[in-house]
Amino acid sequence: MPSRSTIEVIKADKNQNNLAYGLIVVILLAIDPNPVKVIAASLGIPSRWFAYPCLVMLGHLFLTHSREFLYDGVRVFFRSILSIFFRQVDIVGIDNIPKHGPVIFSGNHSNQFVDGIMVLTTAQHRVGFLIAEKSYNHPVVGTFAKLAGAVPVTRPQDSAKLMQGTIVMSGRSVKGQETAFIRELVPGDKLRLKGSADQFKVESITSDTELTLSENGPLPPPSPTPASPFEKLGKVDQSRVYNAVFEHLKHGKCIGIFPEGGSHDRTDLLPLKVGIALIACGMVDKYNITVPIVPVGLNYFRGHRFRGRVVVEFGPPIRVPEELAELYKTNRREAYHQFLTNVEEGMRATLVTAPDYHALHLVYTARRLFQKDNWIPSPQEKMDLNRRFAEGYKILMNKYGDHRPAALVELERRLNDYQKTLHTLGLRDYQVPTLEQDDYLKLCYTIAHLFLVLTLAMMPSLVLNAPVGLIARIVSSREQKKALAASRVKIEARDVVMSKKITLSIVLVPTLWIVYAILLLRYTSLQPSTVAVLFFSCPLFSYLGVMATEAGMVDAKDLKPVVMRLSPGARKKMATLPAERAQLQREIRAYIHQIGPELGSLYTDKTVKWEEYVRKSSSAADLQSLLNEATQTKMQGSPTAGGNEGGGGGGEGGGRGARSLSHNSPKLSHATDRRETPPPIRMTQNPLATGKKDA
Repeated sequence: MPSRSTIEVIKADKNQNNLAYGLIVVILLAIDPNPVKVIAASLGIPSRWFAYPCLVMLGHLFLTHSREFLYDGVRVFFRSILSIFFRQVDIVGIDNIPKHGPVIFSGNHSNQFVDGIMVLTTAQHRVGFLIAEKSYNHPVVGTFAKLAGAVPVTRPQDSAKLMQGTIVMSGRSVKGQETAFIRELVPGDKLRLKGSADQFKVESITSDTELTLSENGPLPPPSPTPASPFEKLGKVDQSRVYNAVFEHLKHGKCIGIFPEGGSHDRTDLLPLKVGIALIACGMVDKYNITVPIVPVGLNYFRGHRFRGRVVVEFGPPIRVPEELAELYKTNRREAYHQFLTNVEEGMRATLVTAPDYHALHLVYTARRLFQKDNWIPSPQEKMDLNRRFAEGYKILMNKYGDHRPAALVELERRLNDYQKTLHTLGLRDYQVPTLEQDDYLKLCYTIAHLFLVLTLAMMPSLVLNAPVGLIARIVSSREQKKALAASRVKIEARDVVMSKKITLSIVLVPTLWIVYAILLLRYTSLQPSTVAVLFFSCPLFSYLGVMATEAGMVDAKDLKPVVMRLSPGARKKMATLPAERAQLQREIRAYIHQIGPELGSLYTDKTVKWEEYVRKSSSAADLQSLLNEATQTKMQGSPTAGGNEGGGGGGEGGGRGARSLSHNSPKLSHATDRRETPPPIRMTQNPLATGKKDA
């Protein structure tokens, strides 16, 4: 796989070529005589005659390829939108996408409409998404979905209806109280307890108070559930949708799907719906076409906030193997289950998942402290390290549960305290090492730069951006509360915030420009041509205002430590924070190298093949086998003691890399500074709080 720098060089070469072609065209149009005019003069005909056939061919081209032109226009538009709302979009694994033929892009769904925009703008193919019919009919989202060739899907949950009475579920048996099953339900409908996301298919109805659930799907636990209100999800015939998808893929086109079924803001995947397996297996069975499924990991960092960051990672393609195609002919349910497992494993290999937000923040903090301060990892290296820490955390939690070693408990407490201190002081981790530096020249420059950029940004931001931003913030906050109240799976409904801001801005921003243009024409003496120039300059001024405001906010964050020092309490805490951070770094590195052999390949391997690792750890039994293997390796001796690149028993030398957690492995010399690594700490009552300097 080429490095990110290689991809950037290729893109730069294409941009240079396009610029060169454009300059040549400008030169040819500017000089006299023009080559077209020279040919026309030599033939004795008017030069405009050359334009007529070209105009006809251009019109024919637009008519016959209108969908492609519209799609490309939508892609360019959304790229400009993302450049405003996100400060950085990194792409990892772009070479995993097949160059030709149909492809199914399967992504996690953690930011509503933004997820589709991310795949649409970063994938190399034209992708038609499966989109909920409710969204397809949305006045803004639906318009762009139609232009991009999306396929509407009717979801049962969109028509959920609260039924009368309450029910008690016990395995396949359902008993109702004051219910009317015969009148309100038919076989094939799905039931859902109010407040739950689980859906259960009705197989047969015995009476108004008794029915049986289908065994072809999830079932409630054998023990009776408490009597609860329930909802009906009507049976939906999706044959039209699947036929449209099959036709789409059969003609070599690509589709995008979010198999979790709905957007959410959890830190892990929801159970995948069977649709993606039905499509992939159906293509093999009906048309003998094996369509590769490319997992897409959408990893957002403050993705619900303006100017956040996202890493889009494309995993290795997943295909229906021959043995699974044969199984599909005899046992479709088992074939679907096995293939969904493969897809889920592939998707997990492109994500950083954790049990909850607290654990995820803990993982990110530990990773930042573990790596050395002057090393800037690439997006791929950063994602790899994040995954190593996240998976290592899961291994430790599964191994120890509530009986964690004192050293691990103390280290977790120290990390939590460090996070709380940063939050209280309003600081970022990268600012802590600079707190002990009193560079007054830099301070003066920062203040001057802040004043300059805020002055430049004030007018365009206040006039063009602030009104829309204020309205979008208020409306998105209301929508967040509404979505949270209506959802069964959302935690804080952060996933709807950015989508609502973008859809509102798409409508409100040009509306605001039109209002300004009308006001200028009505109440000023400006000529219409001047107003037109100002109107068409609004996008440029608005974008410059965003960029200048962001630069000003960066300066404001850099000035915040200086302002905080004016408070005696904060000044005292900030004075000790760099030393505390350095000590915490040493303790984290020491603890990781102490428990490293227990983490197996996460600690020792130069490169982790994440799809294989996730496959091995996908079940509790497999995870236990990984722990057993790691324990056996530890008992045989440190795996990095003699056989690794550049490593003898003492760990001197080492190779060039960044993604292993072992210092003797060739992948850590970039990630940490070996000279700062202390000897392993002892397991005492309070081993991490000694505060002693390392030798």
